Amino acid sequence: MKKILFPIMFILMLLSSIVPYGFCKSPEAKVYRLSLKEVTQLALINNFDIQLANYDSFIADTSLGRARSLFDTILNAEVKYQNDQMKRSSSLYGTKTLDNDYDIGVSRKLPSGTKLDLDMTNNRNWTDASVASSALNHNSALSLSVTQELGKNFFGITDRGNIDITKIQIQNSAYTSLEKIEQVIRSVKKAYWDLVLEMENVAIQKEMVDQAKRLYDLHQEKLKDGLVEKPEAIASEANYKNRINDLRLLENAVKTKENVLKLMLNIKEHQAAIVPTDKFDLSVGQQDFMEALKVAFEKRRDFLRAKNTIEAQKINLVVEKNNMLPTVNLTASLTKNGLGDHFRQSVTNITAEDNSHYAVGLMFSLPLENRDAKAKLEKAEYEKAKALIELKLIERQITIDIMDQVRNCNIYKEVAFNSIDIAELQAQKLKEEEKRFNLGRSDTDTLIRYQEDLIKAQQAAVADKYRLHSALIDLKLKKGTLLGQYTLRDK
Repeated sequence: MKKILFPIMFILMLLSSIVPYGFCKSPEAKVYRLSLKEVTQLALINNFDIQLANYDSFIADTSLGRARSLFDTILNAEVKYQNDQMKRSSSLYGTKTLDNDYDIGVSRKLPSGTKLDLDMTNNRNWTDASVASSALNHNSALSLSVTQELGKNFFGITDRGNIDITKIQIQNSAYTSLEKIEQVIRSVKKAYWDLVLEMENVAIQKEMVDQAKRLYDLHQEKLKDGLVEKPEAIASEANYKNRINDLRLLENAVKTKENVLKLMLNIKEHQAAIVPTDKFDLSVGQQDFMEALKVAFEKRRDFLRAKNTIEAQKINLVVEKNNMLPTVNLTASLTKNGLGDHFRQSVTNITAEDNSHYAVGLMFSLPLENRDAKAKLEKAEYEKAKALIELKLIERQITIDIMDQVRNCNIYKEVAFNSIDIAELQAQKLKEEEKRFNLGRSDTDTLIRYQEDLIKAQQAAVADKYRLHSALIDLKLKKGTLLGQYTLRDK
């Protein structure tokens, strides 16, 4: 056995001499002393849900570029080579023909519904046919064509309407992202006050532990002198240990609330501690319903989104009415060409000679039943009517939300002040009972019960102050002002 233990002990001693002492010590925990404003700013930067909401908006922004791509300039080019040595019906046509084509062009559609095409074609032809005046010749041509939509998409009304609708959809997407961010900030602020609440409860419980310990120590001294009955001493000891248990549970709750807040703020140090610097403040003013309602109709993003949706439906209705028209396209083209023995000569002859070709046309097309356009128009009319009803519904919801939340805030403030008064009265009651106890005119059970009354009153007062601050957060959320002037972060 000693032969086995000796090598193990030797290895452990060797490792202890190699591993630095500091390696075994836990690093000093970092302390974050944060105000509510600082917590909010940190969340706006670090919170993962907020980052995801920002990217939702960035992704939606890309749809505008896709919509505007309809007016992109298109460059076309083609190079083609042909070697024709097929058998002919007559020897006059020769036995071999070589064709080289070099074509280039640009096209662009304008917001007016006008499509422009500018093309230049170049053909090099060589043949051994005896009927050809020249074995090698070049043919270059420059052409401009214009197409104007006069019926459906009249002067680009559909194209521009689709872009306007896309802009509205992007703005609505931004409103949705900001609403998601608002919900996250609401949770962060409430988590901050949750932590303050638990820390306040810990402070209250510590004070009660001290009181319970003083009572316990007093009973132990009196028990030695025979001045108190043993059951009373036991009761004070049980009360003291019960207070310690409650304190440990509350301290554990503080750690849990800290971890919730650290997750929301993306604080990676597991041992870090968050110490709130803001306390519950009851100096908030009385909330006014009409003022809050006015702000809500100006700021609420669901209301602004609903108004945008109506505007988009109006545009869509105009577009669908236009789509009921037949397709009528006016086309015009001008082509000039030049011939020569080489490429430069053929290009020069385009402008040197008056070899032109003009063409004007009108194209008309209309489905006789036109059922698709009729169905889309009917759908657009229903969607506009639905959007109007949704706006009215949101107006009513906002009114009720603000009415309830303003009333809640004002009542919770009144209740909080009353709870503070109750806690002070309970403290006075306990103080007077302690005087009676010291004079031998009270008993341990009554004193413990009064301590319990005090701690419940103090915890109720803290809870009511927390409820008021939570309601104020919800009121800002329902007014649409929780984020203040915050805008979506830059890409």
